[in-house]
Amino acid sequence: MNNLILLRTICKRWVHNDSIISFIRNNAAISQSTVFQGTLYELTVLRELAEKLGMTSLEKVGGAHDGGVDIKGTWPISNLYKKLEAITHISDELSTIPKRSKVNGRVFRPLIHRINDDILLGKQFAPLKVLVQAKAFRTTKVSPKELRELVGTFSSMVPDTKRNSTIILMCSPHMLTKDSLNLINNVKLPLIYLRIEMLRSLNDGSYDIEKSGTLLNYYENEYASKLLEGLSIQRWLTLKLYDVNQKFEIAVDE
Repeated sequence: MNNLILLRTICKRWVHNDSIISFIRNNAAISQSTVFQGTLYELTVLRELAEKLGMTSLEKVGGAHDGGVDIKGTWPISNLYKKLEAITHISDELSTIPKRSKVNGRVFRPLIHRINDDILLGKQFAPLKVLVQAKAFRTTKVSPKELRELVGTFSSMVPDTKRNSTIILMCSPHMLTKDSLNLINNVKLPLIYLRIEMLRSLNDGSYDIEKSGTLLNYYENEYASKLLEGLSIQRWLTLKLYDVNQKFEIAVDE
């Protein structure tokens, strides 16, 4: 016989809306400029990364020497894994994940094995570093040229020894083209594409901060999908484990 156990996630929600509201209020005079819209989108992306994916120490870094990176931070991915494990027991799938994976000629160990090794040793797995580029494109899609530039930025900023502990993210309001998908799946680095909508403007000139600017799609390139295999980030998002008000009923054998 099964008992139904009600579990409530304890994932704390990071609130960044005050920063967004303050930026809009303080820069109303230039609200139609591309600089304003770009910064507003970066703040929106930062909010979604923190709230939906649990990224931390996020900071805007745009400037002449940023190499095209708009946001830097860390991703304590083991925290998501532990919370997901408490609900879905994804560690049961560990034996199905290879000890070594090979993508585009590079061989590496999936992070889930390193995380589980640290758990057994009572150690905390070091957070991944994240480099984020946010493209506030209203109508156009991210092109292969822009993705190639982002890959070049990663290669120039991240040494080979840190390649599997640093994730690069491209964020835009639109889906990727077929050519762009083919490109990112053939690179030798972990890249995640996030479709995050821009904040919706209202008739009175304000923005719908609460109900727009949300993360719509999450896509790992082939390298990232193998590096993060078994960590089930997509499942985390589908179950909305980031939502402090979300409830789950899990059947557990006595």
